[in-house]
Amino acid sequence: MRSVRSPIAALLLSVLLASGASPDALVDRLRAQLSQVKDYTCDVTLNALLPSFTVRDMRMRVYYKRPNRVRVEAKEGFAMLPEEGLYMGDPVEEALRTYNLVRLGDAKWQGRAAVKYALRPKADSAAPLASARIYLDKARALPLGFTGTSRSFGEVTTEFTYSRINNKYWLPTKTVFRMKNPPRVGGERDKSPRSGSATLTMTNYRVNTGLPDSIFKRPANSAKREKGK
Repeated sequence: MRSVRSPIAALLLSVLLASGASPDALVDRLRAQLSQVKDYTCDVTLNALLPSFTVRDMRMRVYYKRPNRVRVEAKEGFAMLPEEGLYMGDPVEEALRTYNLVRLGDAKWQGRAAVKYALRPKADSAAPLASARIYLDKARALPLGFTGTSRSFGEVTTEFTYSRINNKYWLPTKTVFRMKNPPRVGGERDKSPRSGSATLTMTNYRVNTGLPDSIFKRPANSAKREKGK
């Protein structure tokens, strides 16, 4: 069995507001909820049909521990995730490294009352999204989804479904990533529009069990990180 720890792109949220802006109560609520999760283990199933990546019922186990440590381990065969569009761990923690957050105002996301934010890449970062908008659920203070333009995948949309685990912790149970019109590579001749999607389904969460640091130390013969195409 071979395992791959894939880097998960920092795309979701940032706790930094635009220079001079006042603190944002909705973002503070979000951070407070997510910070309750110190570590978790869960089973993940990936189904993807993308121009450069196709897989059906790939089963993995994911380990997460603060700060920003993720291990993806195959349950059979091998494990791999696209570099962009799918997320594990704490998205706030991830995004701190790359983006500033600017509140744009009230909005709707699939009928739910939300607040829309722009993610602005920091000057010294190699941000994977050229532009992005994040939508936070006003009632639950959780991510509903985002839209944006990716350097690798073109126009992208990600939708999140959260559930309350152990009647206490909000964690994602489904992530759906959609893309269309990715950049052409090399001498590609087919000029027809292209699209694709990927779905992660998360089950069997075990939260705050005190995962040891040794889980996140890669063995010498483990595979290298997989980069997005």
